[in-house]
Amino acid sequence: MVTDYKLKTMAAIAETMKAYTSGDVDRPWVLSYSGGKDSTVTADIVFRTLIQLKKHNPNKLKRQIYLLTAQTCLDLVTDPLKQEELMKIGRVIREYMLPVEVKEVSAPPEKSFMYLTLGKGYPLPKSRVNRWCTERLKIEPIQKEMKRRNPEIQVTGVRLSETTERRRSIESRQVSEYYTDNVFMPIVNFTLDDVWSYLLKEKTSWGDAEKISQLYKDATGECGLSKRRAGAGEKVDDPCGARTGCIICPVVTIDKSSKEFAKTHPWLQPYVDLRNTFIAMYKDERNKAGRMRDGTILEYGKGTFTVKARMKLYELVKQAESDNEYLARMHGVEPQKLIYSQELDDLIKKQWEEDLRECPWVEDAMEVGRYFETKIKGLNGFQMVWNHHYDSRNTV
Repeated sequence: MVTDYKLKTMAAIAETMKAYTSGDVDRPWVLSYSGGKDSTVTADIVFRTLIQLKKHNPNKLKRQIYLLTAQTCLDLVTDPLKQEELMKIGRVIREYMLPVEVKEVSAPPEKSFMYLTLGKGYPLPKSRVNRWCTERLKIEPIQKEMKRRNPEIQVTGVRLSETTERRRSIESRQVSEYYTDNVFMPIVNFTLDDVWSYLLKEKTSWGDAEKISQLYKDATGECGLSKRRAGAGEKVDDPCGARTGCIICPVVTIDKSSKEFAKTHPWLQPYVDLRNTFIAMYKDERNKAGRMRDGTILEYGKGTFTVKARMKLYELVKQAESDNEYLARMHGVEPQKLIYSQELDDLIKKQWEEDLRECPWVEDAMEVGRYFETKIKGLNGFQMVWNHHYDSRNTV
């Protein structure tokens, strides 16, 4: 296997050229782009291929490509840079008259993270295998657009060396070195060092990669190329353990990346703190209705997040937004909101009214007195346990 990143790059461009000019050229490609390091290298390899064709064989430049990116309205660390990069990409498209269209998709307000948590009381996503937020905010909007475009293939920036799980997943579906079914993976053989070497030495068709490198550095306090052992819960191939994504992501146990990033971007500190508040409130049994939305009675501390708790959390979100705006203005940058429109704000409040009218049992936690029944791990049936939240002042 080729080991030098330059040779891997040449191989990737050759494969991209072959794939682009063969098959049904009347059917488009979808190029997935998140603004992260892997998708940036992948997009640039595609653009270099198109520019070569434009210069040397323009009659082959027929296939339409849709550069597809998802807007979650929660990627506050990466989104400003991504928007800047998209503007540069747009200039390259116009300069070379490339058959590429940038398309940013997003979930409707009624499927947004803030509506589902603050409005409907959804439980927080708990793990990487139970991230309902990813399904609704990214996968569904992208799949809807994919269905509309009906591409011949989807071009992605996945790599074998990312994780052991990723390697197993790719290899189980691989039909050839660069393909899994209708997915084309130009940088599948790149290592982390290959990716950073490419970005720092080759740059991109639309400019240098200094800002993306700085983004990862700010998210770790270290250089993206420095060597270190992975810590608990980290991936060996992470650049210094950097995690870029939703600023209030509850899935990661300790969000070191956002904390580090807030040191150089202090206007984001209110949202870093808000993440911990979200998690703490959802862990507190007193904030659960003890019932499902349809009225089914559950154990104490289970069930739908209460309307009272949602209202309290809403106020904390609004305060964090206010603090973000104050600090952002102080540092001469644009504020970033989590409740990003009046429509979303209205939807959240309308849901509270509907819940209080249609299922009033979710307004507050069930009253259980001094003792309540619950299931105890390892024992059959229900057991009576002391309610440690019981207010002794209510004792008769």
